[in-house]
Amino acid sequence: MKGIAATVLLLGLGACAGPGGTAPSGGLMYRVPDQPTLTYTTADTTNIDIDAGAMGSFRMKGTSTATLAMAFSQGEGGVQVTATFEKLAASLSQPMGGSQTATESDIQGALVFSMDRKGKGTLISQPVLKGVVEQMANPVTLVHEFFPRLPGGPVSPGATWTDTIRYDVDTDQGGTSSTSVMAYTLRGDTVVDGTALLKVTFQGTSDVTGSGMTEGMEVIQVSTGTFTGMFLWDPARGVLVAQEASGNMTGTTEVPAAGVPPMPMTITVRSVVRLQGD
Repeated sequence: MKGIAATVLLLGLGACAGPGGTAPSGGLMYRVPDQPTLTYTTADTTNIDIDAGAMGSFRMKGTSTATLAMAFSQGEGGVQVTATFEKLAASLSQPMGGSQTATESDIQGALVFSMDRKGKGTLISQPVLKGVVEQMANPVTLVHEFFPRLPGGPVSPGATWTDTIRYDVDTDQGGTSSTSVMAYTLRGDTVVDGTALLKVTFQGTSDVTGSGMTEGMEVIQVSTGTFTGMFLWDPARGVLVAQEASGNMTGTTEVPAAGVPPMPMTITVRSVVRLQGD
């Protein structure tokens, strides 16, 4: 259920983005930044409303906040990222199974992955996960969802590019299969606290199939929908500064052991990422 939130933008910056500006020096691509260790905070909210027919309707709500330390280095597959969860507070409330929680103590070790210049991620190694954290806030999804896709070369304001983000995550309790097609547009420059940044908006579609266990029963969810958002990029340092997205999806929830037809559901997602220390 966690793997449905993708990339994202920062609200309330109080800055204006105009159509002017120049292409970033060296192109809009991922590289090892001059400051090789960065800290990001994230905040995600997912509401899943399920229509159970004669049994009524109910809501499942998932929230998580995290502080991530990310170390960048040059690797064989491109930029190598070592991500460590310094803080994590995740919760999932559901009428069928009560509330579940997870913290950074449930993630032992670092997540290591590589990215090519466009941001396509490849998992190298993952931490040891305890309890329900792999279903609620599986860190492996960061490999594919945390960093937005870039064109990988020089671009000018008004330029557009499209990328497909496809991945599978397997756990002991089930898994997630996700395919998203995102279209990005470089809008131009924006100034935040005296720093010139690039503003990129995006929109796209996402198809997700997920499965897990609740009260000893398998739960299967299939959904499709749309996402919109934007991110801010610092071309001088070559780093992501902020991103935010929101999504709306529809689909079905099925509990095969219950012997009832798939139940209609709607999903709303909101996610925010911010670079710390700016």
